[in-house]
Amino acid sequence: MPHKRKNFTNEARKTRDLILDIAEVEIAEKGVEGLRLRDIADQVGIQLPSLYAHFASRKELLEALADQLMDELIAVYEQLDGLPPREALLASADRTIDFYVAKRGYARLLLADFPAPYDHSIFNKTNVKIGRVIKIINQSIQQGIAEGTVRDIPPDLFLSFRMGVTLFPLFMRGNSEQKEMVRDPEVIERIKRESNRLLSLYITPS
Repeated sequence: MPHKRKNFTNEARKTRDLILDIAEVEIAEKGVEGLRLRDIADQVGIQLPSLYAHFASRKELLEALADQLMDELIAVYEQLDGLPPREALLASADRTIDFYVAKRGYARLLLADFPAPYDHSIFNKTNVKIGRVIKIINQSIQQGIAEGTVRDIPPDLFLSFRMGVTLFPLFMRGNSEQKEMVRDPEVIERIKRESNRLLSLYITPS
């Protein structure tokens, strides 16, 4: 059954933003493969043709959600500004895990898109924003190199490695058959500790 609208009753919010918020929740609970535009339209309180006035297709909706994800992920990284470079890189693991746990739909979206060829990825229109994240990471790496606290690592490889030690364990220790994330707070804290240990080994100068 469709979920109630009670969590999305702020009438001042734009319909487009409301559609995206509901889509994220739907993906969190049903996965990308379970996302149905009609269910979203029902929850927004509009007819399906009205939803198509905002998003011409399911893919366009997913691309807009990917774009919004990147905006929020950039904000996560910007919050690390001012930390010493090594601490900032390590803290990025904890902050992104918190982000995935708070926005499970985003996490499932990333996981579902991971095997997609670049030409078919819903993130291939977010290159500028991905580049911004990489630039923020690279600033910390370069500062850390200058201080002798971080080894020379390509920032895109750091981002890939960090994704591997944060996103994937959240699903591997959840219900892997249903592709659901772990919910146990103790397990999530353990994943944070392990990801920090692995990242520390990865960035430490030899």
